[in-house]
Amino acid sequence: MGMMDKAKMAQKALKLQKELKRMKIGAEAGDGDVKVTAGLAISSTSMNVEIQNIDIVQDAYQDPDRLERLLISAINQANKELMAEATVKMQEIAGSMNLPGM
Repeated sequence: MGMMDKAKMAQKALKLQKELKRMKIGAEAGDGDVKVTAGLAISSTSMNVEIQNIDIVQDAYQDPDRLERLLISAINQANKELMAEATVKMQEIAGSMNLPGM
């Protein structure tokens, strides 16, 4: 792999990282009683889902067990959607780099 290829690959990787950091996913549960917004926290060694906001309607506080289930459901849905979208973006970039196995 030549210097130009490495430079292009590094540029695409940087672009991907910026795109992933900008991603935001919203998920809800209980007909909108709980809404969660999540994004990605990316460092040089890891990528993690980061919950950025949780909105809960006032009535949802009346049943703590239901609220707990709704929170878990909304957070899991946001996590699932965010990771699925991140995977698609990573595969698009990796495919354009012609990496083996992608």
